[in-house]
Amino acid sequence: MDRRKWTRNITIMVLGAFNAESFSSATPPYKWVYDPWSIFVTFMFYGLSLLVIEDLVSRYSLDYRKLLIIGVIYGILEEGFLALTNELPGWQGMGVGFGRYFGLSVPWTIFIAEFHAVYTVVLTFMIADLIIPREKTGPVLSKWQYVPVLGYLAILYLFVPNFVTEMVSTSSYFAMLLFQSQFFLSNFFLINSVRWYPSWESIFIQLGVILMLAILVIRLARLDLNSSEKKIISWKSYMILVLGFELMFWIPYIFQFFGGPDVLAIVYYLALPIVFWRLILSKIRRDSTFDREKIVAIALTLLLFFGGFGGFIYIVMGDLLGFVIIVVALWIEVELITRKHFLLKLFKR
Repeated sequence: MDRRKWTRNITIMVLGAFNAESFSSATPPYKWVYDPWSIFVTFMFYGLSLLVIEDLVSRYSLDYRKLLIIGVIYGILEEGFLALTNELPGWQGMGVGFGRYFGLSVPWTIFIAEFHAVYTVVLTFMIADLIIPREKTGPVLSKWQYVPVLGYLAILYLFVPNFVTEMVSTSSYFAMLLFQSQFFLSNFFLINSVRWYPSWESIFIQLGVILMLAILVIRLARLDLNSSEKKIISWKSYMILVLGFELMFWIPYIFQFFGGPDVLAIVYYLALPIVFWRLILSKIRRDSTFDREKIVAIALTLLLFFGGFGGFIYIVMGDLLGFVIIVVALWIEVELITRKHFLLKLFKR
């Protein structure tokens, strides 16, 4: 077994699951210790999915642009086919029925796919590339290792959506069931008679988007970092651009799009990443010195903004333990990225 390779693999699995779930407060950090659902479902889904992405990136030498697109695909798969948040008829994060077309809450679907692309996938790989660089390209998983990985993911894709639909139906109609005669005997039949399911339209639309994005990853040309037109851009410029993107990305979500029309929200979240894409990539194409310093700047900006946002959420919720844990975790990740250790030295002692 290649020890360094699997150290990197496990790092990617842990970072991706912890940062996306705990910094966002979706899974408080202490739940990873005692909650079986968090361990065997949430962590394993994040971890194994990112392991497959790591294999694709290493096997085909994919750059960060293609990784970003793969991240969008990942976001659609998780929220559209596992957790089903894209299709839920009443999702608090975007308001009940906000921007709902063909069974999809469209603004939320776009937002959460972009969220996973940036924070779950790209940020995770940036941090991993900085602290445990990949020594060589090529397959990370063998065909035999793919069997248990894909088998576990297949079980999750079969089990979790069924659980979600049952919970939604039970919670929506619990009051009605409670006043029915022979409640416990008729419970199963009543739930299934009024059970909520995602629409076929929403499923086909998301599958179509995934197919188009996959084709884009395949056909997208490699970046030319040695263009004849060179313009050196400092790492500070990247920090400013990334910080501006994050502010523009989160503010409408926090205020639920300021009560504006859903079409405006959809156009906004479709246009924002395209503008950001052009700003960043236009710089990279003209910069033959896109080095570690700039990757550090981008990763730190993403991590500190997202981690700071998460810390604020825990304070608002009054969860002091969760706040302390993510602050310590954030500090450790910053030390690993910058290679300026203080807290980690205390652990070594």
